[in-house]
Amino acid sequence: MAPGHCRRLLAALRHAAAQDTEVLVLRGGTDAFSNGIHLNVIEASPDAPSAAWANIRAINEVCREIITCTRQVVIAGYTGSAGAGGVMLGLGADIVAARDGIVLNPYYDMGLYGSELHTFTLPRRVGTDTAQRLIDEKLPVSAARAQSIGLVDEVGPRHPDAYAEWLGALAERESDMRTARNRRSAKSRRLAAERVPLEVFEARELAEMSQDMFADRAGFAAARHAFVRKLKATETPARLLPPKAVPKSRRPAATLRPAVPVSA
Repeated sequence: MAPGHCRRLLAALRHAAAQDTEVLVLRGGTDAFSNGIHLNVIEASPDAPSAAWANIRAINEVCREIITCTRQVVIAGYTGSAGAGGVMLGLGADIVAARDGIVLNPYYDMGLYGSELHTFTLPRRVGTDTAQRLIDEKLPVSAARAQSIGLVDEVGPRHPDAYAEWLGALAERESDMRTARNRRSAKSRRLAAERVPLEVFEARELAEMSQDMFADRAGFAAARHAFVRKLKATETPARLLPPKAVPKSRRPAATLRPAVPVSA
């Protein structure tokens, strides 16, 4: 999702929110729902750090629109697999629905700590401990497991056509006037009860990300370069090896620094 794509999606969401509708459905293609910021566009920019900064700010605006939409019920339909910020993108929706068989990878190991307001949405979905574990482990999650931990609310059929029909039926069900009104009211109350403004979560995340983008704190430039050019890995990351196969010298420390304070 390059900045231009984010701006078009934001405009579409705002236009739809102004209409006399009960439900908005955000869905992607069957190949992918979204993979977050557009690394290819960033890599091609003469000023990659500034391009990354603009990209994350643009996708954050989309996330904010989804989180704060109280005129309609918002359904995020993960028709295809999603990665990194693409997973976080839909977590602020009222209902998160995934197609059976897809994979959600909440955090790519790119040397870039996440934003997309996930320190607000992720703990509210799965709890603080599970949210931190998802960030620390950096492992993909199946649709079934995502539902079991609360990352996803409902899982639909595996076949794309059957899923599209199922998703339409879900939207139809949620468009019942009383059901929609109750969901919107509950969301409005939850947002009003928040003691910390959404802007604070974004500021904390961006403060972390600025160090990766502009100071290359964790090797984002090299990781981005390797990802875009599809360079072959030289070794299997320690986190993907069976525990007994990980040499002591390569095992992660017992205590990992959190990517960002998800318990904020």
